[in-house]
Amino acid sequence: MKKVTPIAVLLILVLASIRVLAAQIGNGSQGPRADANSATNASPARENAVSPDATSEKTRGANSLLAQKYYESGAGFYNSGKLGEAIEAFKQAVRLQPNDPQTYYMLGMVYSKSKAYRESFESFQRAIRLWPDWPQAHFRLGVTSFVLERKNEAEKAYNNLLRLESPLANALSRIIKEDNQATMADRVAASDWSLTQNELVRAAARGTEDTSAPAGDTNQVSATKTESRSIPASLASPIKDSAPIASDLSATGEDAAALTGIYKVGVGDVLDIRLLNSSTTRSTLYTVIDGGLIDLAMLGGPITVAGLPTDAIQALIAGELKRRAIEEDARVSVGVRQYASHSVTITGLVNVPGTKFLRREAVPLYVLMAESQSRLDAGRVAIRRPGSAELTMDLSNPAVLNFLIRPGDMVSLTAKPQEFYYIAGRVNHPGQKVFQSGITLLQAILAAGGLRRQNENLIEVSREGGDGRLITTRFKLKEIKAGEIQDPRLQPGDRIEVVR
Repeated sequence: MKKVTPIAVLLILVLASIRVLAAQIGNGSQGPRADANSATNASPARENAVSPDATSEKTRGANSLLAQKYYESGAGFYNSGKLGEAIEAFKQAVRLQPNDPQTYYMLGMVYSKSKAYRESFESFQRAIRLWPDWPQAHFRLGVTSFVLERKNEAEKAYNNLLRLESPLANALSRIIKEDNQATMADRVAASDWSLTQNELVRAAARGTEDTSAPAGDTNQVSATKTESRSIPASLASPIKDSAPIASDLSATGEDAAALTGIYKVGVGDVLDIRLLNSSTTRSTLYTVIDGGLIDLAMLGGPITVAGLPTDAIQALIAGELKRRAIEEDARVSVGVRQYASHSVTITGLVNVPGTKFLRREAVPLYVLMAESQSRLDAGRVAIRRPGSAELTMDLSNPAVLNFLIRPGDMVSLTAKPQEFYYIAGRVNHPGQKVFQSGITLLQAILAAGGLRRQNENLIEVSREGGDGRLITTRFKLKEIKAGEIQDPRLQPGDRIEVVR
C-alpha cells in the first residue's frame, strides 16, 4: 500500500493537469478563427452572396466620392470664415477616408484659425504620420508647437524640414526666435503669408500613385487611390481673389462629370423617332406633353419618356414593339430635335441675355457665358438656384468658370467693385491705390514711385484678421529681391508702410 499510494496520487495530478491544459486550449480556440469557421458552417447560403471584395470596393468608391464632397464643402466654409461648419465637414471627410493626409492638414488649418491649437497640433501630427515627408505639414506643426510652448516639438519639426531640404526651414527658424507667443498665436490664426507657392504641394497628388505599406505599418498611406483635391487659394497665397466653389451636395449620388455628358428628356422637348428597318425611314416628330408622355400610334397609346435619356427611350420603344408582336427586331433611332425642358436665365453684363436651353443635365458656366457673349467688364457672377441661397463668386478665379449650371438656375453677371490698398511711409507717391488682382508687395512699392532712399529695407504690411483686428507682418526688401523669400501677394484693403 505504501508503494501504491504515491503512484495513485501522481496519476491523479497528471490527469488534473491534462484537464486544465485541455480547457485552456479549448478556450483559446474560441477566437476570431473559430468564429469565422462557425459563421462559414452556419450559413451555406452565403456561398451565393456577392463577393466581399467587390462589395468593399464599391463601398470604398462611394466613400471616396462622398469624402471629396465633404472636403470641398469644408474648403468653401474655411475661406468664407464659417469655421464651425468647416470643422464638421472635414470631420465627416475623415470618417469616410481616414487615411487622407490632406484632410487632416486642412482640419489642422481650421483649428489653427479658430485658435484651438491643441486640436490643430493633433491634426497636423496625423497628417505627418500618413505622409512623413510633407514639408508643409512639418512647418505648420512646428509653428503650432511653438505657440503651445512645446519648443522640443518645434525644434523637431525644424530638423525635419532641414532633412527634407525645404526652404520652409528658414521661415520656421525665424518664427521660433519670436519672443512673444501671444503675438505669434494671432499671426498663426489670421495670416498664411509664411507659405510659398512652390512649397505648397498637394497631399492628394501623392495619392494618385499606388503606395504599398508594409503589414502593420500604420505610418504609411494605404494603397488606395486618393481623389485629386484642391487647396483653398488663401493657403497657396495671401490673396483671396474669391471664395472657392462650395460643393454641390445635391450631386452626391451622381458623378458631377457625368452630368455634362447626358440629357434626360423633359416636358416640351421634341423627339425625332425613326424605325430604321421599316419600309419608310421618314422622320416623325413627337412632343413630350404634360405628364412626360409621347403618343405613339404604332404602340396604341402614350408611353412615359420624361426623365429618360434617348438610348433608354430607344430600348423602351423596341421592347414594346416586340412585346406587342409588331416588330421582332426593331431598330429604333431616337434623337432630340428641339430642346425646351432644361431652361436657365442669364442677365446682367452679357450681349445676349434671356432664357437659354441646356442640352445636357448640367453645363459649365463658361459655356453659358460664351453663348450669351459675356462682356469684358463682367467681374462677378451671382447664381440663384431654387431651394438654395444666392451664391456670389469672382470670375477671376478659374475654378468659378467650371461651376456647373443646372436647369432652373438664374445667373447674373455684374461688374467687380473697385478695390484699393494703401501705402505710406518712405515712398515717393503714398496714398490710396487701385487694387489689381495678383499684385505683389514689390510691385505695389514700384507703383508708388519707389523708395525715397535706396537703403530703405524694412516694410510692414497690416491686414485685417478674421476678428476684425489688424495683423502686422514685417518684411525685409533685400530678402525679397534676393529671392530668399517669396514676394507676397496683396489683398484688397492691405496697409503698407515703409518704415526704414
